[in-house]
Order: sequence, then structure tokens, then C-alpha cells
Amino acid sequence: MIHIENSRCVRCGLCARVCPLHCFHVSDEGVRIHHEEYCMHCGHCAAVCPQAAVQLDGVNPDTLAPAAPLPDADSLAALIRGRRSVREFKEQNVPEELLLKALDVARYAPTGKNLENVSWLVLEGRDVLRRVADAVADAFRGDKRLAGVVLSHDRGGDPIFRGAPCAVFACAGGSYDLDIVNCSIAVSSLDLLLPVMGLGGCWAGYVMRAAAMSEDVRKAMGAEDGLIPMAGLMIGVPDIRYRRIPSRRELRVRLVKGDKA
Repeated sequence: MIHIENSRCVRCGLCARVCPLHCFHVSDEGVRIHHEEYCMHCGHCAAVCPQAAVQLDGVNPDTLAPAAPLPDADSLAALIRGRRSVREFKEQNVPEELLLKALDVARYAPTGKNLENVSWLVLEGRDVLRRVADAVADAFRGDKRLAGVVLSHDRGGDPIFRGAPCAVFACAGGSYDLDIVNCSIAVSSLDLLLPVMGLGGCWAGYVMRAAAMSEDVRKAMGAEDGLIPMAGLMIGVPDIRYRRIPSRRELRVRLVKGDKA
């Protein structure tokens, strides 16, 4: 899995410093790999090596894309603060090429133990979304807290998908206790990416809740066997533009410091 090209290695030790599972040992004789079976394929070693001397999983390090400069703090802060949930969409489909490009970027979101176990489910078309909305409304029947949602749906409204032409869900098997966190991080990354691609989204909370509790909803969504849609967005081309950033509650934080802090 891990190969060191000795002709390139300068024994800087960076691979050993960044490896979370201590798979590298650096000495005057060179870099030795031990406990390779612990490797979780995160790629830190290949990413940090200044000489491209680390090959992971047979991938030539010379073929890896260079790390691009990061956006400045003000630009990223403006994106985070200015991001809004979009519930008003234009009557047009999301270009498939654009959506796949966004999902291809979102797959780089971190996962616990670097499991990379998040897969994506895309729902497109009014008939598909209405079928899923029907199943969600049925799952909510009898719950007084959601009676308004069910009534609006039964009257022909769309309180579940808000008229979006598309919905995307991050799915996992549920066997790892942080699966829902992995899926939420992936969808959060996608959510921040959408506005800079001319798209908008809103978290599909009703569908997420129904999918977690109802196999019928998961079947209506077309989820693969053994996979649960754990986080998702309805997505479309925004039909509105937000011009200001609304206020938020003041920062709430508690700092716990030691004697040497």
C-alpha cells in the first residue's frame, strides 16, 4: 500500500509527523514502513511530502493535483455568513453536469476513520419527488405535530420539497456510530459550494426524518439496500436574491484553560 522512492526521499520526517497511525519510522538509514495494516489511506503522507517520494495505493504522486491557494479569511467568512436556505426556485432543471461536478467536490469532505463511506442519492423530476413526498406524508400521518405538513401536501401543496426540481441525499449504512456525522459534513460542504455555482439549496429535514424511521420512504426514494439517506438538500436555481446578512445571536462560548494557557 505504501512505497517510499528512496532516490527522492530526503528523510525530512514529515510523513512520520502527519501519519495519524504512526506507519512511518525515520532514521539515518531511511524511512521504514511498519504497521502498514493500520493505514487508513487518508493520503496525508503523499500530500505532505515535498519530494513526491511517497506512493500510496499504487498512485503515482506525480499525478496528484497540487494544493491550490486557500481563499482569504474574509472571503470565506462572507460565504459562510451570506449563505441562505433557498426555498424559491426557478422552473428549470439543475444541469446534470453541474450537479455531478458539485458532488465530485463534496466527496472530499472528511469522514471518521477516513472510511469514505458516503454515497449519494439524487432524485430528479416532479413525478419522482411527488412519489417520495407522498411516502413522507404517509409516514407522518397520526403525528399531530406534523398535521399541517400532511394537510398541505394532501391539498396539492409542496411543503416537503418546496417546488425544487431536484434533491440530493448523502447515504451510509448506519453501522458506524458517526455515519450521520459523516453524511452531515458531506452535505454541509455541498451546501456551501452551491451558491458559488449558481445554485441554491435547503436542508430536506422532513425527508431526512421520514427516511430514518420508514422503510417505505426509503423504498420510494430508491435507496440502495442497506443504505439510509441521512442528510440531504433540495436543490435548484434560485428565483430570488438575498441582499443582506441578517443578525444572529451573540457568540456563546466557554473557554476552559489550564494553568499554562
